[in-house]
Amino acid sequence: MKAKEVILLILIVAAGIFFYHIQTGKIPVNVYFDDGIFFSLNEYIYEDIQEIEPPLPSEVQIINSHGDIEIQGTKNEKITVSFRKKIWRKNEEEAKKVDNLLRMIINQDDQRLIISTNRNEFRKKNFETFFTVFVPEKMAAKLKNSYGLVKVSNLTNTDIINHHGKIIASNINGNITINNSCNDIEVENIQSDCQIDSHHSKVSVYHVKGDAQISHRYGKINLENISQEVTVEGSHTAVYGQNIGGPVRIESSYEKISLFNVGQTFIRGNHCLVEVDGSKDLDIKDNYSKVRVKNIQGDLFIDGKNLGIFGKTIIGNKISISSSNKDVVLNDFSGKTTIFLSHGDIFLTPFPLTQSIEVKNKYSNIKFYWPSGNTYYVEARSKQGDIHWGLPYEMNFLEENAFSILKAFDEEKDKPSIFLSTTYGSIRIEE
Repeated sequence: MKAKEVILLILIVAAGIFFYHIQTGKIPVNVYFDDGIFFSLNEYIYEDIQEIEPPLPSEVQIINSHGDIEIQGTKNEKITVSFRKKIWRKNEEEAKKVDNLLRMIINQDDQRLIISTNRNEFRKKNFETFFTVFVPEKMAAKLKNSYGLVKVSNLTNTDIINHHGKIIASNINGNITINNSCNDIEVENIQSDCQIDSHHSKVSVYHVKGDAQISHRYGKINLENISQEVTVEGSHTAVYGQNIGGPVRIESSYEKISLFNVGQTFIRGNHCLVEVDGSKDLDIKDNYSKVRVKNIQGDLFIDGKNLGIFGKTIIGNKISISSSNKDVVLNDFSGKTTIFLSHGDIFLTPFPLTQSIEVKNKYSNIKFYWPSGNTYYVEARSKQGDIHWGLPYEMNFLEENAFSILKAFDEEKDKPSIFLSTTYGSIRIEE
């Protein structure tokens, strides 16, 4: 490819990106290209206001495009609608013609009130429309918008579709359902369930008394103070969660998952760095990354490959870990513990044992720090490796078929025991 062709290709790509960001509002400029041709135009703003008296239906619907919707519930029993038009034309005379023709449309029956515009009647648009609506706070709302902000507050059940637009919702006395893309979502103070479908965005959800269900791709999710169950189905999604009362189910890839003070938790990751501090039962499947957990009050299950694992202060009935190629470090843990590891080292510092510990390694070392003041039957086996006994107690040592075998203390029924096994690695037992 010639140099001129390369330069032309770069310019075409840059122009495409530039026009896309103008169209989505990320680059605010005083030009329009609705009809494929754009000119430098002047901006003119007009506003119509209408009041709708009772009796009113239980639901309001607003349909808009290329502009904002703001709707707020109030103590007033009537509806007030402000319809603002931002029009780009060469002069005010042309803009006024558009203003006279561009109008809001209101249809009402027993079930719903529908507010929209006649935008589709215009061949040449070059304008934006904005709704500011005040409704009785007991009303439900369904909102559909694109390329603009949707902001709602003090409503009951709310349904929002806003393609390529930001959404802010607060103080919803019921359920909320949201669908958007390429812009952020902020949700706060929801009295019931919250359901979100979004991508290429940042999603923030705070203070939800019901369940939160989120489907997301490419971006970040913040979750705080959710009373019930949280479900995240994500891809390339970073997740931060704090103070979640119900079960937590998260699926993501290639981004960090951080959880603090949560209920029973299930994580399915792919190349995800996982951090959990404060959880009930915890179940993690991941690979090619690291897992750090602490303050777990319940069972712990971690399964993966090429997965480094660090755990501290884990008190449960069962602890099960399986990984490869990276180290496993557990400090201050209690419960029936089973660890399978290959090509990585293990470092264990348990609490006084309440149940048995079993470790099976391949091509790796084991370092075990003995719980002080207690004795338990211990058996250590190493194929083609050494065993170091660093405790001031007698033990039996023998070599058999390429295995080094160490045994200490008497095996007693109903008393926890320790079994450590590896191949081509050493075992060290120390105080």
